[in-house]
Amino acid sequence: MSTTATLPAWQLSDRDLTTRLLTTQRQQNIAYAAQLETIRELHSRGALPEGYTSTSSYLATILHVTAREARSRLAQATGTLPLTWKALSAGEITAQHAAVIAEFLAAAPRWLTPEDYTVAEDTLVTLATQANPSIVRRAATRLKIYWDSDPASPDVDHDLDPDSVPDSDSRPEEAARPWREFRWQWTQSGRFRFSGNVDHETGTLIEQLLVPLAAPDPASAPDTPDPRTPAERHGDALAAIVDLAARTPDLPAKAGERAVATVTVDLETLQGTAKTVVAGDESVLSAADLRRILCDAKVYPAVLGTEGQVLDLGRSARTATNAQRRALAIRDRGCTFPGCDRGPKWTTPHHIVHWAHGGPTDLDNLASCCERHHRLLHHSGWKIALHDGTVHWIPPSLLDPEQKPLRNTAHNPPPTPLRATA
Repeated sequence: MSTTATLPAWQLSDRDLTTRLLTTQRQQNIAYAAQLETIRELHSRGALPEGYTSTSSYLATILHVTAREARSRLAQATGTLPLTWKALSAGEITAQHAAVIAEFLAAAPRWLTPEDYTVAEDTLVTLATQANPSIVRRAATRLKIYWDSDPASPDVDHDLDPDSVPDSDSRPEEAARPWREFRWQWTQSGRFRFSGNVDHETGTLIEQLLVPLAAPDPASAPDTPDPRTPAERHGDALAAIVDLAARTPDLPAKAGERAVATVTVDLETLQGTAKTVVAGDESVLSAADLRRILCDAKVYPAVLGTEGQVLDLGRSARTATNAQRRALAIRDRGCTFPGCDRGPKWTTPHHIVHWAHGGPTDLDNLASCCERHHRLLHHSGWKIALHDGTVHWIPPSLLDPEQKPLRNTAHNPPPTPLRATA
């Protein structure tokens, strides 16, 4: 008697098609782990057929893969990656995830302790179980930046690792006089053409101005989206910024206000013992730089409870207030969907219990969602719940029959190196 495992795809129901996709992907992951185990054993024996000078060249030939892919698989097979192996063998992560993690950890600083190494691997593997490889790679890059900028890291590592040398924006003299360039010219057709680059602070400010102004216009009728391309919308946004700057006195009070900064501090920072601060956009700032940036900003202190809950912000209303949005940015750090790394500026507050069903606009009934996952929440079987101050997403039974709640780890700050006492 035929089963869904042996039936041709065209005979399967919609639900069975999804089930087969998930099952075959897990099987593919497990098979890849078995191949890596075989490669490791082959390499350890050193028993290559005559005519092959290296394991990687042998793999490239018999597996019909590129030399680069062969070297990557060999590195994964022979590396010290126990947590990655465990997840891959269980079918929880893909071959691409394993490649990203192995490549990153192979280039980890030598001053990391074994405990640091394990924490870093656990952080990336946990994220890999819920996010695609591109997001895991961005998280790894963020972790590398954090390591490279750590003032307590041994100087010898910076001398020997060219990738760990700070860029121009992080040199002490750049804080006093940042390097910025702007080139422009008029074309023969009367167009104003320009190019250039600015420091991180200025770039962040420009981005924060462009994002809301470049949002697509609301549809004037059903199925009539904004016809402008993203580049055209950003061009219109830039024109709006220049127009507003040209008539500064006419700026509305809210738009004319200096940047609003929500600063979350712990006891160490308050006591002045912290050397660096990780900003909301994942950049690493010194405490002195942070104080300088906040000189003319409006600062809203956010008081955190013992479990990290945001206190004394917001009030019940039909829509979330600015104070509540700042509180959500602190609590959720961005979109709460598992594996999504969209930051707070890309999200909107969502009522866990819908307003129409009696749900209040209180912090414990709000969750941050990006536009894509907000739409998914409203038009699929996903549900959300708040447990101990953290938003959890509950997958539909089609994706997980047990419907285990999932917590997003994409926004977790990089683990702090433990460092040997020596």
